[in-house]
Amino acid sequence: MRQIRIFRIFLAILFFVATVAYLFIGPQVHPMAVVSKKAQIILSAGTTAIGAILTWLVITFIFGRIYCSTVCPVGTLSDLFIRIRRRIPALDKKFSYRKQTRLPIHILMIYAICLLAGAVAVPYIIEPWNIMRNIASAINPSAIEATWINLGLGIGTGITAGIVSFVMIAAYSLLRGREFCTHICPLGTAMGLLYEHNIYHIEIDRDKCVYCGKCEENCKSSCIKTVSAYVDNSRCIRCFDCLAVCPEEAIRFQPNRNRPATPLFRKSKQPQP
Repeated sequence: MRQIRIFRIFLAILFFVATVAYLFIGPQVHPMAVVSKKAQIILSAGTTAIGAILTWLVITFIFGRIYCSTVCPVGTLSDLFIRIRRRIPALDKKFSYRKQTRLPIHILMIYAICLLAGAVAVPYIIEPWNIMRNIASAINPSAIEATWINLGLGIGTGITAGIVSFVMIAAYSLLRGREFCTHICPLGTAMGLLYEHNIYHIEIDRDKCVYCGKCEENCKSSCIKTVSAYVDNSRCIRCFDCLAVCPEEAIRFQPNRNRPATPLFRKSKQPQP
């Protein structure tokens, strides 16, 4: 189970490097860099991205929000800031469960309305791929110049949006982990709505769990509540950090739901001598 996290990190690094090369240098840097764009969910791109959209719909039904932890460039950028957070004593605090709010649904509704109404400026600001394009435009204006000029807003709008997005992602990541992905990103919210139909889920085996709290403390999405052995799979980005730190292998990525545990057979945390 722990090897799955290593494979996930490998994919995230591979796609992020390809994305940076594609956007900051150009598609001519390497033919494989173009794959980073073709693998993205870009609803504002319409029919040109329908293949990738349908593919990720199927993948999400099976595995959940695996896109958020592997291919999404904003997700990987957030993870990089979280690693920086862990090296700053004042910010290096353990994560804890936070209840979901209605904010993500409201943002998703606004995004959907703008998309249907043809107000593509909003999708160009809050879609993950377009966020990275805006960020890249501060260094490589050609990454998004044509897009904003066609909208009649100018490249300055894209650069400003990129700077604001970069600051927001950094702030959220340093202070709240992956909350930008679980509360702001409309694509993440949309994928999270499918969690009841996902084949694979993150589940806690109550018969094995010793309630040490390590999974909750390392959950960047703040979606694990150890005391009730609960995982909010709608927000789980499938980073698999919880699987790597569980000393009892009580938390697993599996295709079936756990049955309620028998209280008489639950383990209890052993007191320290």
